Amino acid sequence: MVDLHQLLDPFASRLGIETLSMQDGMAELTVELIPELLNAAGMAHGGLMATLVDCAAGTAAFTAMAEDKMPVTTDFNLTCLKACFQGFLTAKSKVVHRGRRLMHCEVEVYREQILVARGAVSFMVIDRPVMKAQ
Repeated sequence: MVDLHQLLDPFASRLGIETLSMQDGMAELTVELIPELLNAAGMAHGGLMATLVDCAAGTAAFTAMAEDKMPVTTDFNLTCLKACFQGFLTAKSKVVHRGRRLMHCEVEVYREQILVARGAVSFMVIDRPVMKAQ
């Protein structure tokens, strides 16, 4: 089965971020903490945490809009609560505001059942660009 999120976001796919579920304004994504995704101190890189939160929120937003629309990040907030050195991170996101032009999502990131980060992402809803054949 093809992972729809990987088709839509090659950057997330490159980092090993996988979509576990996406429907009805909610999404759950996961990534394994491999050595290439750690910082010099051996913990999850802040850029990875930010990317995971942004991708999870974007995926949730994507499920709550028409197929000819897409979400574009306009505002982003991340609070890291605990350092993570190994295992899997799982981001759970949900749309908390859905307007015609703006959407807002909240995200919680867990390692096992421990909350390690929280994020909030706002999106502008735009018309999906028509992709040209290459």
